Amino acid sequence: MAVTKVCKGLISTSLVFLSLMAMQVNGAPLSMVAGADVPKSKVLLMATLNNGPAMQPVTWTVYRLQNGKAIYDRSVNLHSANIELKPGFYRADVTLDGANVSRFADY
Repeated sequence: MAVTKVCKGLISTSLVFLSLMAMQVNGAPLSMVAGADVPKSKVLLMATLNNGPAMQPVTWTVYRLQNGKAIYDRSVNLHSANIELKPGFYRADVTLDGANVSRFADY
């Protein structure tokens, strides 16, 4: 019986998965004018269980990685979300039922 409880815990931890997909936002070309906005990427955050959408709220915490530090960017409490990020290196942490998974991405 103890083995079953341990296995269930390991299964729930291993099945929490996140997918980060970036698509460049369509917009005007970046001009050489000082202060021009840097184009952002659209990013899809999606938590899955058993190869399908989790369909239950998870907590996403997104950090921008800069100079060896993780700088908090935002939190989202949905199984999936579309967000926009400036170019850079990021870490996304997702939490569901006490299980945590982190993924890194470059946009």
